[in-house]
Amino acid sequence: MGGQLGFMYRQLTFKPKPIPSSTRLDNKVAIITGANAGLGLETSREFISHGLAHLIIAVRDESKGEAARAELLRNVSNDSCRIEVWKVDQADLNGIVAFSERVETLPRLDIVILNAGVKYLNYEKSPSNHEMNVQVNHIGTSLVSLLLIPKLQASARKINAPARLTLVGSEGQFWCSFKEHSAPNVIERLDEQAAFPPAMERYYTTKLMTQLWTAELASRVTSDEVVITTVNPGLCASSLHRHDSSGALNFFLKIFAWTSEQGGHCLAHAATHGTSYVHGAYFSEQKKTEPCSFSTSSQGIKAQKKLWNETIDLLKKECPRASLTQFDKP
Repeated sequence: MGGQLGFMYRQLTFKPKPIPSSTRLDNKVAIITGANAGLGLETSREFISHGLAHLIIAVRDESKGEAARAELLRNVSNDSCRIEVWKVDQADLNGIVAFSERVETLPRLDIVILNAGVKYLNYEKSPSNHEMNVQVNHIGTSLVSLLLIPKLQASARKINAPARLTLVGSEGQFWCSFKEHSAPNVIERLDEQAAFPPAMERYYTTKLMTQLWTAELASRVTSDEVVITTVNPGLCASSLHRHDSSGALNFFLKIFAWTSEQGGHCLAHAATHGTSYVHGAYFSEQKKTEPCSFSTSSQGIKAQKKLWNETIDLLKKECPRASLTQFDKP
């Protein structure tokens, strides 16, 4: 894993498959962020076809979410699935708290897929003055994951079966230097405009951060309540690339990219495959595999804990209404 040539070979030779027809999601409730288009929408479609009872499309733009809902209602065979659109903007921390409070009103929650993400190639700041890739892909995603854990745990205890939390990562974790991990404060360094790198380096860095965050989160949550995984959906022709319209990318996508439907198969597989033995696992090409060597090295584990502590401190400072006491232990 990790080499560019190997990546291109796998993109050409491996074709993701739907989850088995025997996988049933009857009576289950799922939340998929960024599900108005692309991989999230296709995962929604696949889940509904397997008997999902209640789907929440969690999106920043509710009008786009409603359009996705209408499409799903037109094209799926499971007429009994309740589909709702809920607003959540990962650049708005207080909005994330409001979203989580609404989640608490659900009778149960079985599956969460944190798919929403961005790929900015130029420096841009969020309203809270964080670099936008870092804000959405790390800070916002981290807060959503923390705030939905209690509901997933409560649901697992209620039905005596573990719930699932899957965060969407990327093979790009293998391709970034992440030199910022040695800075006095990682997030502060990443927020500096002078530290913004060319091309896709920053996007890849935030996906390595997703891997580190998920590993630490999984170490703090027991697998008998919530099975936590990350998934590489592969290179897909999806709306993720909306800020990159270069001819070179379009040519590369035409040759190597999977469809959004195939990427959705990868997300659906990671969120339903196996039980506790995949807790903390990284999935790629629809199988459990090893993440990048940095993430499992002593240096990477040190960076993982440093990133965790920084992120918790930041969230407590910038979003004091969020209840994070469950994660205070060292």
